[in-house]
Amino acid sequence: MKRNTSGKNRPVCSISILQTIPCAVLVPLVWKDGEECILLEVRSKQLTWQPHDICFPGGKIESLDISPEAAAVRETSEELGISLEHIHIERPLDYVESPIGVTVYPFVAHVDTLVWQPNKEEVEEILVVPISVLMQNPPQVATFYLQGRPDQQAQEILQLPDEWQPRTSYYVKIFTYKEYKIWGITAYILDNFMVSRAIIT
Repeated sequence: MKRNTSGKNRPVCSISILQTIPCAVLVPLVWKDGEECILLEVRSKQLTWQPHDICFPGGKIESLDISPEAAAVRETSEELGISLEHIHIERPLDYVESPIGVTVYPFVAHVDTLVWQPNKEEVEEILVVPISVLMQNPPQVATFYLQGRPDQQAQEILQLPDEWQPRTSYYVKIFTYKEYKIWGITAYILDNFMVSRAIIT
């Protein structure tokens, strides 16, 4: 019997179960008091998505963005209130696929101004963290649990027993700077930056 090899050379693709949202962020490097620092934002308490968390400037990649890099630059300009001319892309970092359903593309960039006009609807506070402090204080690692729950339709189809409680876990990295906790996707990106920086230098 002749084998069907018509798909032999078809490229392998990824089958994503999660409905992921593509996002892009900037890892902004600034110089302050003669020291290289990383700029982060404290998200506004008014936001419905992760209010008061610490993050990098960035957001969802829109249809008008020509690339993830362009989205990161645009969002940073809007959130910090600075012109595009102050943002100088250096290199991309590894992208992050998060269990919460977002894929984040980070880019390292130098920002050549310390004069910002943050968008108060999104940004409550700007943090400028010396890289030397991060080098001396590596992140802690903790565990988060995800618990899957079937909706009514899934339960009617599958007739799962009451004791069926799937659960999985993932590691969360946590940086501490003064009274601030930098964790989640932001901490993974920050840690990736620190590791890549050590390799490059």
